[in-house]
Amino acid sequence: MHHAMIGWLKIEESSAVAEARRRARRTASALGFNSTKVEHVAIVASEIAQNVLRHGGGGLLLVQVFGAPSLERLHLLGVDTGPGITRVDRMLKDGETTKRSMGTGLGAIKRLSDRIDIDTSPAGTVVAAEFLRTPMPPKSAADHAGLRIAYPGERRCGDAIAVRSGDGVCLYLLCDGLGHGPNAATAADAAKRAFMAAKGSDPSRLLMEVGEGLAGTRGAVAAVVAVNHTEKRMDYAAVGNISTLVWQDRKVQRLSVRDGLLGGRVTTPHCETITLSDDAVIVMHSDGLATMRGLAERVALLDRSAPVIAARLLSDTERKRDDASIIVARLHAGRTF
Repeated sequence: MHHAMIGWLKIEESSAVAEARRRARRTASALGFNSTKVEHVAIVASEIAQNVLRHGGGGLLLVQVFGAPSLERLHLLGVDTGPGITRVDRMLKDGETTKRSMGTGLGAIKRLSDRIDIDTSPAGTVVAAEFLRTPMPPKSAADHAGLRIAYPGERRCGDAIAVRSGDGVCLYLLCDGLGHGPNAATAADAAKRAFMAAKGSDPSRLLMEVGEGLAGTRGAVAAVVAVNHTEKRMDYAAVGNISTLVWQDRKVQRLSVRDGLLGGRVTTPHCETITLSDDAVIVMHSDGLATMRGLAERVALLDRSAPVIAARLLSDTERKRDDASIIVARLHAGRTF
């Protein structure tokens, strides 16, 4: 994909709306969407960018692709620090408009997207529109999203994220290549390839294979999480500084990490198994994001869909001096509009 696009697009003037449209169109074409769908993605991208500009006083837009092979989704995420939207439900009806409202924009976004979700408060708004590569019944689709951003100024991202799914289990990898820049990206890409090629669903064994795949690179830290939807549990294994949190029953649990680096001598990962409640939200992130404090107080946000949670946490906690990545996965779908 286009390396220069792995990052936020600043929406500060109207020229950025055209760039948002171009990025979205290019990404949709690369995913193999048909021409009608490519056009829908382009329209939604420019509507989101317009809203960020007009009602949020400027902000950020991200175009990302995440999903298991052939189940990839294209995410369009707009983030602003404007005054927020009142009466979202009314704004989503086509044609409903006031001078200060998002008006027809939100209605069009809802009509043309496969899924839309919004988190809005006086501190700002996140709008997430999602396009599926393969149509699937909403109930069967896992509610997850992965976002990553390259170190400022770099063309390649030294963090990798991936998901595989099958037999009611979703397997997630989040990996941070040592340092940043091309060599970190080469390591992260090797880790992702090894993860996608590995067999089985035991996180500890998967991490060992990722380690073997990293031989000859500068190495990486990584975590693998297996979410078993039928048995309502997660298995976790990690080596090095990747944060994994589980929010459920109104509490946050931080999983332990063990120092080490994959790709050199073998480090045995730290492993855990956790029973999941229906409301469980799993968050994995690299150290390009600051430690998430006060997560348990953000109940309204944690009720929402995975893409909205991921975009909000990424924009709130990004340190801006490293590659940054986050995966958010829910046991059951969050709220959407």
